[in-house]
Parts: sequence; structure tokens; C-alpha cells
Amino acid sequence: MDILIVSPIFISLQKFISQLQLIDNYGKNYARFQLVENEFDILISGYGGSIASHWINKAIQRKNYDLVIHIGRSYALNDKSEVGSLVNVIDDYFGDVGFIFDSGFQSFFDFELISKDEHPFKNGILENSSDYSEILTSFRKVSGMTCNTIPANLFQIGEIYIKNYPEVISSEGAAVLYACLESNIDLIQLSYVASDIENVTAKLSVDDQEIETITPILEELLLKLYQFQLLKS
Repeated sequence: MDILIVSPIFISLQKFISQLQLIDNYGKNYARFQLVENEFDILISGYGGSIASHWINKAIQRKNYDLVIHIGRSYALNDKSEVGSLVNVIDDYFGDVGFIFDSGFQSFFDFELISKDEHPFKNGILENSSDYSEILTSFRKVSGMTCNTIPANLFQIGEIYIKNYPEVISSEGAAVLYACLESNIDLIQLSYVASDIENVTAKLSVDDQEIETITPILEELLLKLYQFQLLKS
């Protein structure tokens, strides 16, 4: 199983990477590592959908990956997703792609500039069909929304939010999902809930809690994945 781990920022994975053996350096923010006897690649994609899309597409064009693991960063839109936890994002959509009129926001789908069911969309939503439920039982399943600008409260995105009532918002989640769906690559999308939406500006930087949460979970997930693959084969 050839795995690519993607994260928007290096510091989130810094402690995890420090435990690995470097095998090959592919270039900017992209390298191959080894954990125990298993090798995999890590890409630091940068923040924002456009930047993340560029680097992810370069990586998946370079190598035929079996699985992408996206360790993202998001903010809670309600009190169901616990701040400081990793959640399993199973669907996502581009929340701010469209037009703003006096009457409110209208998406490209609303104007039928893009069909709501044009692949890989289903009613305007991107759904992750990859099935790793056997090893993701400890993660809460959530719907996500991706926006280039993270708002300060729900009021600022009210008309966008009610289209799918997502639980978390990020700046690159849907871009990663779109790239994987178009390339027919399995995806596990875990997102660290850094804060609730009202406290975004107080949690812009990565703290020790985030690093200490991600590190053991990612290590355990990889070991389970390789064991799962051996059992399947």
C-alpha cells in the first residue's frame, strides 16, 4: 500500500516526522519516510484550497498512490464536534464559490453554471466513498464546508451554511477531496478541530495540544492500515 500523508502545515506533524527515518527528499515540502518497516510519503501542502490543490495534484501525478491521509485543520460550526479532537470528514463542499447579490449568496450550482450532479459532485456535495470504517471507529463522522475566508460567526455564512448544515469549516478540505475523487484515489480525511468558529482568531497557530493529539493517532492509524492491508491480502 503506497500512502501519501498531507498536512497544510509542518509544525502539526513535526513531532511525528522527528520519529521517522528519511528515505528520499523529492523537493519542496515533499519526502519519503519510514516507520518501522513501512515506507510512505509526506507532503506539506500549505494553507488554502488553491495552493493545496497545486501540490497535491503534482504529488498524485508523480506517483500512483493507493491512499491519501489528509490531516487537516478546521473550526467547529456547532457544539457537536469537540474542540481539540480529530473528526472524520465524510463529505464536504465549496461554500463560497459563486456570487453575492443584494438578495444573498448564490452558488455556481444555483445558476446551473455547473451541474449539481456533474462528477464528482452529488447534489453539489463531494462525498468520500472510501471505506475504512473498520479502522476509523473512534472518530466522529462529520460533514465539512470549505471556504477561502474563514468567517467569525455563523451569521456571516448563514445562507451558505444552511445548504448542508456542516459541522466544521476549513480552508482546503474540499480541495483535497475533489483532487482524490477526480483521480480515483482513496482518502481518509481527519481534521483537528482547533476551536469553535467564534474563537478562530485566538487559535490561528498550532499549539502543543494539537501536536500531542495528532502524533500518536497518526502513528496508530498507519500501523492499523498496514496491518489491515496484510489481512486483506
